[in-house]
Order: sequence, then C-alpha cells, then structure tokens
Amino acid sequence: MSLMDMLGKLAKKAIAEAPNLMAKAAAEAAKRQAEMKKRSPSISNSFDQMQGEKKYGGFTLDQWDKRWIRLGNLEDLTIENLKPYNKSIGLYKATENGTVKYIGRAIEYNNGGFRKRLRDYVRPSDSGRKHQSGQRMNSNAENLVISILIVGNSVAQVETVKELEKTMIQRYGNVSEIWNVQRN
Repeated sequence: MSLMDMLGKLAKKAIAEAPNLMAKAAAEAAKRQAEMKKRSPSISNSFDQMQGEKKYGGFTLDQWDKRWIRLGNLEDLTIENLKPYNKSIGLYKATENGTVKYIGRAIEYNNGGFRKRLRDYVRPSDSGRKHQSGQRMNSNAENLVISILIVGNSVAQVETVKELEKTMIQRYGNVSEIWNVQRN
C-alpha cells in the first residue's frame, strides 16, 4: 500500500469520525462551562453576556420577571404582613388594573427592607411622599396591587437591585404609563 493510499484511508476515517468528535467536544465544553459557573459566577456572567444573554445576579431578566411575589393592595399591607421581608432587598412593583404604574427598590437590608419602604407610602409621616411618584402611590394606595422581587439580604446584592430596577423600568415603561421619573 502506497503512502497516498494510507493517507486517503486516514482522511476517509477522519471525515467519518468528525461528527462524533465534534459532539464529544461540544459536550465536554458544556460540562466545563457548567463547572465554571458553579466556581465563579462573575466569570460565568461575563461569558453569558458574550453569548448575548445578560444576567443579573445569575438570572436573565425574563427569569427574574417570573419571580414576582404578589402581596396585595398597598393600603392593606400591614407591618405584620411585611415582617417576613424586614431584611430582604429587591424590587417592588405597583400595578393598577393589571398595568404597571411604578417600580421601586428596597435596598435598606439593615433598616427594615421591604417593610420600611412600602410602609413609607401609607404611614402618617410623609417621608416617603416627597416626590410626585410617592404622592401618587399614597393617593392610589387602595387601587395599587404590590408585588415584590426578592434579590437578597445583604450589601452584596444592592448593585444587582439597582441594575434590575433600571432595566425593569425600561421594560415596563415601554408598555405603560409608568410613574417613575428617576431612572437610575
């Protein structure tokens, strides 16, 4: 058998085996990527962003949007209802007749979390109503349904909350008459 015949046989074999080798390589790459995500979330987020899907604290915007917890009407939320969320931080969403009117953030994990932020709108003191959106929240409290999105309970998640707030306002601001004025 000549050298050319041997090279021809090897080439045919390589071409026949190529799809299997490619599939094995892809499976190995996926396995390594999953291991990398477990070990280093920040590197993982960068990789996912390069793939075109931005993540916030490990979740895409669509994944976060499915995690809202409905609490009820703003005027009916008592300190006792909100007590489980005293140290939780994240976003809250006010809807009226199914339309998003306001998206805000609760980032004071050491000062009452969601409880403090949501009670600011309905308590006797007007500290949470110095701006127009706060006044609207207060005057429409009986019609506003509040949902929360828990992001965490420490300073480590504050930046994620801020990023999510901005992005959610952009998402819902395009489809509703949203009261948010400040978009940062």
